[in-house]
Amino acid sequence: MRETGLRAAAAAVLSGLLIAPICAHAQDDAARLLEQRTGEVVAVLQGKRDPADVFDARFLAAVPPEQLRTLAAKLTAQGGEVQGYKGFLREKRGSATFTLRFAHAAAPARIELNPAAPGKVSGFRIFALTPAGDSFEQIDADFADLHGKAGYAVFQLGEDGGSPTLTHGRAADTRLAIGSTFKLYVLAALTRQVQQGQRRWSDVVPVTGKSFPGGTIHNLPEGAPVTLHTLASLMISISDNSATDILVRLVGPEALEREVRLSGHAKPEAMLPILTTGEIFALKRQGKDAAQRYARAAPAQRAAQRAALDLSGVAEADPGEVFGHGPVAIEQAEWFASPADLTRIMDDLRRLGSKEAFDILAINPAMDNITVKDWPYVGYKGGSEDGVISMTWLLRGKTGAWSVVSGSWNDPNAVVDNDRFQTLMLRLAKLAGG
Repeated sequence: MRETGLRAAAAAVLSGLLIAPICAHAQDDAARLLEQRTGEVVAVLQGKRDPADVFDARFLAAVPPEQLRTLAAKLTAQGGEVQGYKGFLREKRGSATFTLRFAHAAAPARIELNPAAPGKVSGFRIFALTPAGDSFEQIDADFADLHGKAGYAVFQLGEDGGSPTLTHGRAADTRLAIGSTFKLYVLAALTRQVQQGQRRWSDVVPVTGKSFPGGTIHNLPEGAPVTLHTLASLMISISDNSATDILVRLVGPEALEREVRLSGHAKPEAMLPILTTGEIFALKRQGKDAAQRYARAAPAQRAAQRAALDLSGVAEADPGEVFGHGPVAIEQAEWFASPADLTRIMDDLRRLGSKEAFDILAINPAMDNITVKDWPYVGYKGGSEDGVISMTWLLRGKTGAWSVVSGSWNDPNAVVDNDRFQTLMLRLAKLAGG
């Protein structure tokens, strides 16, 4: 028995010695192919390679060569000629990140290879283009060029009860429609109730009172059991509206009003009462006159109008009844806060010190993998609809210092360019981290 065992052990060692070099060799080949494809992608952007030689058929069906050429022309117009790449980092066997170098800018990028031979590029994404020598002065100029109204703020957060300190900003106190960013107030109210012992993150509640179609919770059967942690995670990470509405009703209007006031919102009556997403949909669906009456009413009158809203059929409604055709009553039927207000609610969440809330805010950082590594912690919530976009980050630096970067852009008469704003905000976050 003992001799047989020794022979088996020896065979296992020899097998390991033989397999290890083979695995290492395969990994080296995979890494070389990834970097080779990265160089080929750069060559495509430079107009030196045929996209069909580099990208697989499925990618080219979704992004035809002409669209790639248009993208390259747009990037070149913004950042100058494509010069190469740097910072190549293999993520896993079939994907890698790197930074595209332009004559006057840089942009994080990511590729993914088709696992089937010959391993062509099946995924390619370019993130925010950052001009060389970017500055807050340039950010201010770019914000000034946005149509409608826009504002941003960069705050350093205080310790030991100190108030946030504005370090950079433009129209930081301007109240703007914020879309789903209002869900930060819902998360804060829920977190406080958990800390006070009223609820637990593991509490299970039934799915009921769904919002208009979209998200994960809407697809679950009526009455399906879900935990509060799951609802909050979906509310923040994918802006799930049905999850949000369940939580809004659960925590209650008094808790939400208290959270708005505790956070130091400069004009809490502009936010109150906090409507569910289904109620906003129903109000907008009634038309601008109904939204205008709601906007002009005092909070107590709004509560009565809210109770009278017809929510029948909202859960089965076509979102296209309200959204997708341009801004609808974004100055009347919305959630409103300034970049400074959103900084204060993020600071309240930070001060609550809940591991669960921190984890939930970090699920979707709304940053590329290269940029997100600049901070030990990134928490995020944003929101958008036609004519509205809002983005707010809670950031912890390598020194342990906390900051918030927040910005919003509204135009009641025209759609806003979400990609343009996201690029602008990512530039702002990078400067704040610098």
